[in-house]
Amino acid sequence: MATCPRCRKRYPDEATICEADGSVLLQDESFQQVDADLSAGQMAGEYRIEGKIGEGGFGSVYRAMHPLIGKAAAVKVLNRQYSANPQMMSRFVAEARAVNQIRNRNIIDIFSFGATDDGRQFFVMELLEGLPLDRYLKQKGRLDPEEVVPILRGVARALDAAHAAGIAHRDLKPENVFLIFEDDGAIFPKLLDFGIAKLLGDSGVSVKTRTGQPMGTPYYMSPEQCRGKHVDHRTDIYSFGILAHEMLTGHVPFTGDSVMDVMLKQTTEAPPKVSSVRVELAKQLDAPILEMLRKEPDTRPDSAGAAVEALARAAQEAGYDVQALPAARTSRKSGGSGGGRTPSGLTPAELRSISSAQTLVDPRSGGQTPLDASGDVAPRGRRWTAVIVAMVSLVAGIVGAAAVASQRGASQAVPLSALHLPGVPVVTLPKVAPPEVKPAEAAEVTLSVQATPKVVEVLLGPRKLGTSAETLVLPRGEAPVTLTLRAPGYVSKDVEIVPSANVVLPVVLTRLPTKGNGSGRGEVEW
Repeated sequence: MATCPRCRKRYPDEATICEADGSVLLQDESFQQVDADLSAGQMAGEYRIEGKIGEGGFGSVYRAMHPLIGKAAAVKVLNRQYSANPQMMSRFVAEARAVNQIRNRNIIDIFSFGATDDGRQFFVMELLEGLPLDRYLKQKGRLDPEEVVPILRGVARALDAAHAAGIAHRDLKPENVFLIFEDDGAIFPKLLDFGIAKLLGDSGVSVKTRTGQPMGTPYYMSPEQCRGKHVDHRTDIYSFGILAHEMLTGHVPFTGDSVMDVMLKQTTEAPPKVSSVRVELAKQLDAPILEMLRKEPDTRPDSAGAAVEALARAAQEAGYDVQALPAARTSRKSGGSGGGRTPSGLTPAELRSISSAQTLVDPRSGGQTPLDASGDVAPRGRRWTAVIVAMVSLVAGIVGAAAVASQRGASQAVPLSALHLPGVPVVTLPKVAPPEVKPAEAAEVTLSVQATPKVVEVLLGPRKLGTSAETLVLPRGEAPVTLTLRAPGYVSKDVEIVPSANVVLPVVLTRLPTKGNGSGRGEVEW
């Protein structure tokens, strides 16, 4: 028998895909080896597990405590199938280390890597308590400029620090901005998931549309990303503009019925003005956001800090109670350290409210009430809920510690700085504006198949690459290759692609005619 590892539904041996959720089925022998939860009291490096908070497609998140110093942390444990992937090891440890090199207070922190007794990799990170921006927007619908500008300033500080270190985020969206509520009522944002686009294959198919169908981050992708062109820090400026538009209006600029619809609009259509979407907004806010959303990268603002201060000045001129910082504080500065002032600067309220804690707590919650495993916000009576935030890109990054951890013994953590990473593809930008991120070209490209039916098998010659429920990987090349796509009850289809860049492939298979057997049920074959 075969079993779905997600919903536990049982199938005959010949079945390969779960009809309910599209997961690849496991035979009984493999299913018996499915990862077991870490138990309370079990050690993950120097931290003692207290309980499971939630899980996702790549692993599970646990709350943990250092038994000696009483420091709370989040432990993200990677599923075994990803922990054994050497390609992830080399690709994402470099990304994790790069994020730590930025060392900015508006970017989440990681403490160490390690491995459990059964070989699963984990990392220990700071425990964030507050609310993701997408949940906050879901609660409030949309935000006023007085609230939007301070949040964007914090995000801009993180982006500009990353850009100064030669790193482009490439997956900026509300889910990747976490809000911490300070004692004085100020909101301190943290930027998450550096490298998530790499983890999900640079196509970023990681979220769902409003109707529940796979869609992904094309809602926030720049035109150059949609075209598969070279991207630098200016792709983040475009996404930053979409973020600002959504925060002010409650809507992203472009929507559609498919990935291709949205990507086409990103590359060809003019975005709507925020004052036309939300008529009570002052027209002065239109221009700064439209500047960020220009189709050509060269015409966008040089930095996120400069972009948000242009918006702040426009809001102030329109009569909103927004503090516009002096122009000198929005200029780009060298280095990526979070120790000094960053390009966006700090408002006096933020200077007073920033704490030095590794664990950031919502002081108005009266305690720590985590979100449930699905990420849904708890009822109003619990006030702000606590959530353990795991950086999925850095989840994959923990695989890179496998070689070190295996020498130190199971369940022993190692500091990130101890990892030896020859050839890390992180390029330091020139200390001029605008900087340019020039990462080394990957040896692989990714393939995202948007299929009808939803789950099809994808083969390259006789080799099965996977299914359309996954983000697939191909060797980069200029020569065309032929893929075979098939599903039970459908006519197989051959499609030729050129894997010179990441590919989003829409495909529709034709149903096979059924053979009647007298019972009213049809029989089909591959």
